[in-house]
Amino acid sequence: MPILGKTRQREWETVWKTLADMKSLFAADEEELGMNGLLENIQKLVIDQFQKADAGLPTVWHNIGFGPPLIFALGDDVNHVPLAEMSALCSILGDQADTEALIDASEAAGYSPECCSADKGGIGAVVKGLYPDPCCIVGINTPCDSQVAAFNSMAELRNKVPCFAIDAPAYDDERTYQYMASQLRELIPFLEKHTGRKLEWEKLKQVCETANRTAEYLWQWMEYRSLKPTMQPSKLCAFTMVLMITLIGSPLGEAIAKGLAEDAKRKVESGVKFFDEKVRAIWYQDPVWWDIQLYDWMEAELGLTIPMDIFGYYCSEGWINTKNMDTALYDLGKLTVNAGPMSRQFRLNMNRYIDDFMTLHKRFQADCGIMAGHVACKHAWGGVGLFKEACKKAGIPLLLFEFDMFDSRVLTRKELQFELKRFVNEIAIPAKERKERAKS
Repeated sequence: MPILGKTRQREWETVWKTLADMKSLFAADEEELGMNGLLENIQKLVIDQFQKADAGLPTVWHNIGFGPPLIFALGDDVNHVPLAEMSALCSILGDQADTEALIDASEAAGYSPECCSADKGGIGAVVKGLYPDPCCIVGINTPCDSQVAAFNSMAELRNKVPCFAIDAPAYDDERTYQYMASQLRELIPFLEKHTGRKLEWEKLKQVCETANRTAEYLWQWMEYRSLKPTMQPSKLCAFTMVLMITLIGSPLGEAIAKGLAEDAKRKVESGVKFFDEKVRAIWYQDPVWWDIQLYDWMEAELGLTIPMDIFGYYCSEGWINTKNMDTALYDLGKLTVNAGPMSRQFRLNMNRYIDDFMTLHKRFQADCGIMAGHVACKHAWGGVGLFKEACKKAGIPLLLFEFDMFDSRVLTRKELQFELKRFVNEIAIPAKERKERAKS
């Protein structure tokens, strides 16, 4: 299906057709403000990227730990591509077979099979020429070691393209935030040089104010999702991560966050239940993006809802002070390492990882936890014993299994359904009933 009147690579045309079909499907349901807004603005993102690529405008590549506000501040005629974009688009909106083909292409090209499938899919997209060529590449070493490997791979595959590496320290203190701000300050002239665009303070201020409004909508959205019962579909809770990587600081990102918040508010106020909630879980690791409809099955068949997961959680440290350039860069640095999903939990020791889970479990009134452990998340697997012990002491039932968020071959849908069904019916619901009897 041509995009903007031109024939594109098959993977892109598949995504575009599915996106159009889903828009038509959900447009008939005026109650689905969240999904409609999400699809509408993802379509606008794809259009924007192709318009800029067709016009030969400069493109900046970056990995998933780096958000785009400084790129947006260069002006509206600079393109940007997060490495993992095609992994997500093919799985969620395209053909899952394409995602797995991209993963296989990256491994065939020599990229480590032990690394994250989000990055492997992105590298596969680079190998297949699915992204416009970059004028420069920005990489960061968070949220995981796989990001370092992804940045190195981007640099090797485009070995004549200038690269800028950001070093996020494994600490949480004033020196860390000052250091991050200093690196962002150094990044600005690098971006200016290689894009040929000037970063003006007024434009950066505008981008930061947009990011702040986006944050406010996300915080409102989380408040509505914390109420019992969960009124909004579970499958929407992971999209904060996509927003952070791709659209934070842009009008499209703000529109998505606003749509999610308004959709949640409307559903709570209507009181209309679309599923019978029996048990609530904090999904604490990667979402099942190779089969997003699995969440519908969990709600309909098991009465299991996910009010929040680690990809959806946006910390209150995401506010940017726009008093001047120094305060903005300081808070952008802090946001990069402390506000966004994964970078916040995976950069430090297991204390942050465990504390955030306990915070989410209490705030979102959960009954249990589900750790869907990505095969490549070695930072999480290394401390899983501590996490299990903390849940045991807190009396929180926990399901833990190994899978891959973009590769259905690691754990199949049937195997995953078996694990979830057994846990909900034999462990989570009985534990909840025991607690309720003890209170009465």
